[in-house]
Amino acid sequence: MPAEPITPHMRVAEVIRKHPETYEVFRKHGCPDMRHGIYAISAKFMKVRWAAKAHKISEDALLRDLNAAVAEQEKAAAI
Repeated sequence: MPAEPITPHMRVAEVIRKHPETYEVFRKHGCPDMRHGIYAISAKFMKVRWAAKAHKISEDALLRDLNAAVAEQEKAAAI
């Protein structure tokens, strides 16, 4: 069953918790390490939309890459 698509209104920490493969996508787009320190705390409250805006990332590109990473992981798991 396909995962629920990642939307701009989801919280960053929840996205990473449900889909660990998305961590590298956030990093690739220039987000700081959100697993440690102050960024781990802010990730609990920060929505994907806010993360994109705060780090000057295209929201559409970030969402596309996050959802692609989840789809790729699901495809690999189905094999």
